[in-house]
Amino acid sequence: MTIGSTLSQKVTARHLQRQAMLYVRQSTLHQVLENTESTARQYALTERAVGLGWETARIVVIDQDLGQKGGFRRRS
Repeated sequence: MTIGSTLSQKVTARHLQRQAMLYVRQSTLHQVLENTESTARQYALTERAVGLGWETARIVVIDQDLGQKGGFRRRS
């Protein structure tokens, strides 16, 4: 039994009724430009979710802060 088949056995119909949330993250613009393979692998997780049974319409990709540092900012 492979890891993939073990995971697919753990994903239930109840899981598939929920949205799959995919957070794509690179902290700096330099990382986005230089680590393209890492970013591509993160986006490829949508295909993994489809393979586990999620409908494409139920997969949400969050990437609006790609290339931005995640530190706390104080408001003026």
